[in-house]
Amino acid sequence: MRAELIIDIHDLGNEVGKALGRDATVFPSLGTVAELWRNLGLEVSAMHIVAPAGNSSSETNADFLDLHTNAWWKTEQAFMGDQDFDVSMALYPRGQEGPIAVDELVTTLALSRSDALAAAEESAVVIVMSNSADVAPAVTFARGVPVQIAGTVIHDSGLAHTRLELSWMGMLKDRFAAINLTDIEIRNGRPWQGDIAVSTPLSGTEGRDLTTAIRPSFAESVAVFDPDYFEVGKGVETTSPRDAGLAAVVHTLGLGALLHVEDVSVDAQNPVAIAAATYRFAADSPDSPLVIASARPSMIALTSDPDTFAIPNPERILRLCLPDRDASFDEAAYAKRTAITRIVIEQTLNEPLFLDDEPALDLDVENPSPTLTLHTNPNTIREMSTEWRQKNKRRFLLLGATGAEATPAEARDGVFLPISLGGCTDFTVRRPALRPGCIVEGVLHSDGGRWVIVSDPIERRRRRRVKNPVQTPLHAVDSDVVAAA
Repeated sequence: MRAELIIDIHDLGNEVGKALGRDATVFPSLGTVAELWRNLGLEVSAMHIVAPAGNSSSETNADFLDLHTNAWWKTEQAFMGDQDFDVSMALYPRGQEGPIAVDELVTTLALSRSDALAAAEESAVVIVMSNSADVAPAVTFARGVPVQIAGTVIHDSGLAHTRLELSWMGMLKDRFAAINLTDIEIRNGRPWQGDIAVSTPLSGTEGRDLTTAIRPSFAESVAVFDPDYFEVGKGVETTSPRDAGLAAVVHTLGLGALLHVEDVSVDAQNPVAIAAATYRFAADSPDSPLVIASARPSMIALTSDPDTFAIPNPERILRLCLPDRDASFDEAAYAKRTAITRIVIEQTLNEPLFLDDEPALDLDVENPSPTLTLHTNPNTIREMSTEWRQKNKRRFLLLGATGAEATPAEARDGVFLPISLGGCTDFTVRRPALRPGCIVEGVLHSDGGRWVIVSDPIERRRRRRVKNPVQTPLHAVDSDVVAAA
């Protein structure tokens, strides 16, 4: 059976160094990593290396990687021509306090490769080489080919896994010495060491949970809600919004109808599940709006760089931004990546976030989701949204010829006013790409002399979506809503 590896290279390097009795990270030879898995009954066809990015704003691998990793990577590249497997590298960001979203990147890459191999009808398995307990969602959230965890430490034997001996890690350093695991034999489709199974069946799906991150069939949109990292000031207190309040804001802004709210606070013990749920909803419901309500640093990274994190259909994703948050890392490197639209929750939207009564839709369905929040009538919602926009002077705006002025989008002969950016940390660290002719959202300033921009550029779209989601991006707004703005 063939395998694709997702490798946290620093985590693996720490294990190699430990096996050699060193206190420092010792990076392995990728050729010997493939040889190890060949001894365990798998042919490696691809490796996806997860490594740290540097603090440079350059987008080249050489500038992103620190010197140690970069030197190892250049050495490995020199031997790539002799290998029969493909190698790619994905970089996770680092902030002032250390790495950000390492396990999230490992997990979303694993889910992506699981889906891709299944779509290609490949008989394969995805192996995640990491000792982190937090990468478990790579197994539980997978829908495609089996995903297994491989490490010297197995935190949950109920997951599909391969147990790697620490002594084996020491052999991964020697590029030219053949690895021979004489005490290993393959029985029942999995390697055994004496009377102890080294792995669960390589084609098995032990630990997979098909009930995770499922959009109810009657929901038209989804919100991934992270209340622990989406606190909004209310008076002198800082409080987490309620599910119903989040739904009210989503509908007020016209971001989705018949909303399913996925409250991820139940996964607080494993924050990587939030990223996994985001991937799962984006992949499984490509035509549904997906709203991200989280200021968690890993989710900021994921929604700033969806390409690296392998998030499908990013044009259908909107990230709700609070006016002020602590900037965890420099997002300037991702300034050109605008597939995911950011929408600012300004002060006038604070109050609906704390609604106590849930305006639910009474549907005759079996076992409805306990975290489902539904509003009943999209037409009523549209009327409420229009009334709120008129009251609060929030408009869809058309940017002028220089991109420095705007006019209401529904008023072709309207007066252009200068624009400025809202007081939002997300916009400060990564400025919206404001191009002439784009549609954005804005609030009229109290002095009436300028527009305050509160969104990335969006586009008009008809209410009926066509089959190709690329042609009708999510961060477009309904043309009838624009006309009523």
